[in-house]
Amino acid sequence: MPQPVADYLNLSTEVRALNQLFATVKYDVDGKITAANPHFLRMMGYDLADILGNADTMFLSKAVERGRQKDLWERLRTGESREMISLWIAKLGAEMWLQSRYVPIQSEDGVVIEILQIVTDVTQEKAREADERGQIAAINANQAVIHFSLDGLVLDANTQFLDATGYALHEIIGCHHSIFVHDPDAVEYREFWRSLARGEHKSGEYRRRRRDGEDVWLQAVYSPIFDPAGRPMKIVKYASDVTAQKLRQADYEWQINAIHKSNSVITFDMHGTILDANEQFLEAVGYALEEVQGRHHKMFVERSHAHGTQYATFWSDLRKGRHRSGMFKRYGKDGTEIWLQATYNPIFDANGKPVKVVKYASVVTDERIVQAEHEGQIAAIHNAQCVVSFELDGTIIEANENFLTATGYKFVDVRGKHHRMFVEQEEADSAEYASFWNDLANGHFRAGEYKRIGKNGHEVWLQATYNPIKDPSGRPFKVVKYATDVTEAKLRQADYQGQIEAIHKSQGVAVFDLDGTVMDLNPNFLHMLGYELDEIRGRHHSVLIARDEAASADYVGFWDTLRSGSYHSGMYKRVGKDGREIWIQASYNPIFDLNGKPTKVIKYATDVSSNVELAAAFDDARRQAQHDSATSLPNRVKLSSFMENCLAGPAGSMVVFYLDLDRFKPINDTYGHHVGDRVLGEVADRMRRALRDDQIVARVGGDEFVIAAPGMPTEAIERFCMHIHDIVTAPIRHEGVELSVGVSIGVAMSPSDGITPDELLRAADAALYRSKENGRGQFSFFSTDMNCKIAVQRQMTEGMRNSLAAGEFYLEYQPRFDTRARRIRSVEALVRWAHPERGRINPAEFISLAEQNGLIVPLGDWIMRTACETATHWNGIGVSVNVSPVQFRDADFVQKVRDCLEETGLEPSLLELEVTEGILLEDADRAISLLKELKEVGVTLAMDDFGTGYSSLSYLRNFPFDVIKIDRSFVSDLDRKESARPIVQAILGLGRALGISVTAEGVETNEQLAILTADHCNEVQGFLLARPLRAEQVAELLQEMPELAVRNRPTRLAS
Repeated sequence: MPQPVADYLNLSTEVRALNQLFATVKYDVDGKITAANPHFLRMMGYDLADILGNADTMFLSKAVERGRQKDLWERLRTGESREMISLWIAKLGAEMWLQSRYVPIQSEDGVVIEILQIVTDVTQEKAREADERGQIAAINANQAVIHFSLDGLVLDANTQFLDATGYALHEIIGCHHSIFVHDPDAVEYREFWRSLARGEHKSGEYRRRRRDGEDVWLQAVYSPIFDPAGRPMKIVKYASDVTAQKLRQADYEWQINAIHKSNSVITFDMHGTILDANEQFLEAVGYALEEVQGRHHKMFVERSHAHGTQYATFWSDLRKGRHRSGMFKRYGKDGTEIWLQATYNPIFDANGKPVKVVKYASVVTDERIVQAEHEGQIAAIHNAQCVVSFELDGTIIEANENFLTATGYKFVDVRGKHHRMFVEQEEADSAEYASFWNDLANGHFRAGEYKRIGKNGHEVWLQATYNPIKDPSGRPFKVVKYATDVTEAKLRQADYQGQIEAIHKSQGVAVFDLDGTVMDLNPNFLHMLGYELDEIRGRHHSVLIARDEAASADYVGFWDTLRSGSYHSGMYKRVGKDGREIWIQASYNPIFDLNGKPTKVIKYATDVSSNVELAAAFDDARRQAQHDSATSLPNRVKLSSFMENCLAGPAGSMVVFYLDLDRFKPINDTYGHHVGDRVLGEVADRMRRALRDDQIVARVGGDEFVIAAPGMPTEAIERFCMHIHDIVTAPIRHEGVELSVGVSIGVAMSPSDGITPDELLRAADAALYRSKENGRGQFSFFSTDMNCKIAVQRQMTEGMRNSLAAGEFYLEYQPRFDTRARRIRSVEALVRWAHPERGRINPAEFISLAEQNGLIVPLGDWIMRTACETATHWNGIGVSVNVSPVQFRDADFVQKVRDCLEETGLEPSLLELEVTEGILLEDADRAISLLKELKEVGVTLAMDDFGTGYSSLSYLRNFPFDVIKIDRSFVSDLDRKESARPIVQAILGLGRALGISVTAEGVETNEQLAILTADHCNEVQGFLLARPLRAEQVAELLQEMPELAVRNRPTRLAS
């Protein structure tokens, strides 16, 4: 709503506060610019004289409809506030997306006299959103994609996934992933989801259930998605339907099982040592498995034959990969002769190297059985395969119907003709073809995949064996060919090869062994990097990346995961031969052998260096994930990684310095957040410049820092502490004023004080506490007596756990009053602990500890449920509940709120959740999402302790708060310090400008209440008006004095 001049813009302090926070422009009622602050002029690149008297259309893109601007100004002149995002053009032509809020300003008689525009640059957010939409669309177009919450609930799915499973989207949204599995109660399945929730990737081939009950096989990757703090927040599954391939595999396995059931089967290594044998073979020879396993094949043959040249040649041929087949005389355990019709089949690995021999055999001792067996086998083969008989010179003797059908001939067309009629002329005239028939004539078995030509010239691909048939004396007298028509499979293979060739033509392709050594690169990749193949082949992948990245633990882990068979993809920065940086979008794909073992890695890559903005955004995102935004120092994530690497190094020793700035809060309170941020930045820069390359400084809290360094002598540590003290405490000049802060330091060393990052940080923190107790400005080493503090904390933790179970916590409720009417609008729920031995314990002693040990989650759940149940008896009086950052990180928090309201029956608008600024600073994107979900539930949202944080106040525009609560530290100074009131007035002005109700906490004197009333504060809370009360006392107060209650209180103000 429009702001009265006397109430708002004439307050110079508020104007200064707005100008420090935002870019602002003033217009007259005709839309002409009358003023602009330096922030706006810097943003747009203009001098004030350039824009005075112009309309805002001078900045707008031509694409903006002039009609829309005309309508905007007509609405503004009627006193209606407006907010929009538009494309603006800076003086030098740069395009910028700006979010603008137009606020009409009224005179005392209600006439709009000027317009205030508050502007924020949102260009980067718009660019990031567009890029992310493009990448996600590309993935969704090519794979089946489905999104789950961490507990397995379906959040979304694309068309490919729905087609594969036969569901419609509305049928699965909100359902658990278990609807797709056959045994959701299996231990392995529950562990599968627990590991995903811990952030572990899962990939493989999975059998899933379609809507119609049929099985669908998916080759899938389950990928946890992490927030900037490194915590999993949901699961995205990318999958391909491999049902057809799976069915073919099952068919092959069935055939192999059938062979094993109907034949004697024995397996040897390449030297003839027995590895395994099936029951049929053992029964035929009369042995048990343990009697033959590990012994040589020669145990079944005559001794003279076992030591002869023919037997040695037999195994030599097998080791060379040649098949051997025929009728063989063998001896059983009792010495009886056994005749076996057998084939010895070398089995090859993925590189074509023979690794073992499998023998399939039938017992043919009885001549009649031999004859019947032969006839039965031949009949079965003739029914199932293409069969052709040849003279030893290749002349056709006989051909069955299967072969004739495959080639399109009649028997009369082929009888007496030579085999060459089925091969191309060039092959028929070759020396290899002549050698092929010469080998067969000499009794050598041939097998493979062959291309043959049918009657009408069409290609026929046959998987065939050419088997020389020998007379009783062992001389070949004809050749029988058994073949299967694999033309269709060959065409599919050609299609796959075509696709691979297309990829090789359009992308960079590199092949590495599992250690990262370059085996091959295609021309595209060589051109991308500027190398010749001979310059790079045989070198390690690390030559393509920056030296510091190549030495990092993350890079070592990258290749470790590839060696384990995990897939990697993303955007990577690489270094060309000439040293230039190259950005590539790439996937690293482990290639597996038939045993499922990774053998090499193939990388497909596209050069995306031309998209500079995308590369910069990626680099910035990766840096932000490990750095503090206010000081650009590493954050806890980067610090933890550094400490782990240091502790894992050869020396394994390090020193940790925990620093806390003294006298920083008064500077922040007196001069404002922007000055506080500048002080933090200056202190950070000084420490960063003072460190060596093997040392690190990180910001771990508001005014807390940690320095980690390799181990050093005690004397060096003391000199280092004094040096850090001197550079931190040196004065900082700001607008002619010298500002100075102090510093307290706690020191811990490994291995004496701890051997893990967490242990060392806790020890250094305990030492810091001792420094502060000694008068600040000191440094202290950790000592074992400080463990007493840790022991006390452990005792307190156990006591909290027992008291929570025993019901020894209770709630008190402090009323919040309408400032002018002095009527209760709501109450704030405050937790109390009645310890069975120590009595009542101050919340300041146990709340922070509960946040550290995680008990704040069950305690917070109990507080919210108890408060809601109690509020249902107060007929329209709302209740406010504080939410810890630890609770807010709980993935189930929003659902818990829903369940609490549903089970207690409290109207959602009567529940107010108070959150602190720390929640928003941890992960702004997630915070916005969760707060919007809570608003959809219908609850009221309040920003607690407003004004005490270290970030910009600009988040108030983006987060859906209904109430902001001024921290009691500002309120307590209202009647004591002149500087306090302008700060409070600025916060009240912001609340009115943004349509947010403002509550002042800690009101304890009549003077404070009078100032807040005069400055139009909406609500007040404090001991002056009411102390915290038990639930029954609140009920009695409302019953005895119903006029105190404001029913169905409003939340966010109209704007």
